[in-house]
Amino acid sequence: MKELLRRVRLITPIVLELPVDKDLFIQRLKSHVAPPHINPASWLGRIFSPTVAPYTGVVEADFVRLKPRAPGNRALATMEATVSPVKAGVRLTGELNGISTYLAFSVAVCVGSSLLMLVFMALLGSELTFATLLASLCMLLMNGIVFIGIPYTRARRQMQQTAYELERDLFYFVQRPEPAPPH
Repeated sequence: MKELLRRVRLITPIVLELPVDKDLFIQRLKSHVAPPHINPASWLGRIFSPTVAPYTGVVEADFVRLKPRAPGNRALATMEATVSPVKAGVRLTGELNGISTYLAFSVAVCVGSSLLMLVFMALLGSELTFATLLASLCMLLMNGIVFIGIPYTRARRQMQQTAYELERDLFYFVQRPEPAPPH
């Protein structure tokens, strides 16, 4: 299944190199990442969230799982990456996963309704005319565009946006100077 998702580019590789020590990177990143599932009413958005961190996920010494906290109830891509030190700093090597429950539900509805339409066409048997077949194929095409095409392009666009914002934010988190100590 993951290979199919890689072919349709809903799972894409991501490699980021940042000019900072690995331990310092982990330390700075932790302050910007909230633990997952801390908001029981997450479907309402960030209104009832106890933190204002821009990302949710897990940050460990060798592994990072990040998901942007979207305003409202948008499904965004998740990044899972391993953290490894290199001479120039730190390298994150992983995948950006754009699959969401919205996309999976849309595909399931499309496949189910298409199968139902094919069953009804088979039940018609000899009463199936060219006009009925043409209308059914047009409905299948429209069904595929609405339930698969539009959510797919939306997921791809959100993956590209998430990749850009993730790279920008991580670079900002790393380059931001340490806060001055209080006097």
